[in-house]
Amino acid sequence: MSHNNNNNNNNYNYSSVSTKHVKKKAKQDASEQQSNQYRHSYRQMNTTTTTLEPRRDLPLHKIPELLAKITGTLSSTLSPSSDTKQSSLFTSSSSNCTSNLFNHRLELFKRYSNDDQLMSVDGILRLCNDLSLEPDCYEVLLFCFVCRAKQMYSLTKDEFLLGLKTLGNHVDNLLDLRTSLFIYDILPFEDEFYTWTYHYGLIDGQRCVTTQNAISLWRLFYSKGIKKPQILEQWLNYLEKDTNNEIPKTITCDTWTIFPQFAKFIELNGYQAYDDNEAWPCLFDGFVEYQLEQQKTMSSSMD
Repeated sequence: MSHNNNNNNNNYNYSSVSTKHVKKKAKQDASEQQSNQYRHSYRQMNTTTTTLEPRRDLPLHKIPELLAKITGTLSSTLSPSSDTKQSSLFTSSSSNCTSNLFNHRLELFKRYSNDDQLMSVDGILRLCNDLSLEPDCYEVLLFCFVCRAKQMYSLTKDEFLLGLKTLGNHVDNLLDLRTSLFIYDILPFEDEFYTWTYHYGLIDGQRCVTTQNAISLWRLFYSKGIKKPQILEQWLNYLEKDTNNEIPKTITCDTWTIFPQFAKFIELNGYQAYDDNEAWPCLFDGFVEYQLEQQKTMSSSMD
């Protein structure tokens, strides 16, 4: 009986392979046939193309006149036209505008820089004051992101110029800079902005952001434009209160990175569905446990 089953399986496998081979061969044959049809039709088209014969009815005395017309047409075609001159003028004008734009941006940077290469804390504070922005507001964090700043409250010349260019080709003054920051669409870059914010919060070679700075950065990041997680305030209050003295002094990059995913999970499934045996950061375990205890306390008090 087993021998017959093996035979059946072998026959089935052979049949399956054979069917696949036949289908593949049929597709190859159809493709080759279609290719041959294209080549055949292309040859027919080439063979049936009408060849142009030279005119034999043109009188001999008309030949010089015809040559003169052809020569005149060619010379007018080869000579610089008004369109070419206009194109040259446009290119020159565009180059001048680009140069002026760069110079204006450079002057704006020099106004707030120390040595024409770096804008330190003092320069950034003066820039914020002239923009009528608080140094710890969302717009300043956003501007540092579009500059791709590598250090908190410090901008190099290249970073500053990149930021203005990213905000728009027209941005070369304080008014346009402020306006562009308030209308900038950050949603296409939300994930990159979020990851950058953590590294921006590292100070003096730190490997992890302090818990206090992480709390401020979370609140600042979700203050405008980007949808705030439903559990954000519960999470930040838990970190701030540190009821059981279990909160670490720093927030790891892993905890920061996974938080949006964790917040989404709780939003969709609730705290009861959380499994601390899964690979969540330990800080989330304590937070969920605390929230479940709070819910029990509230339900018992209502009873």
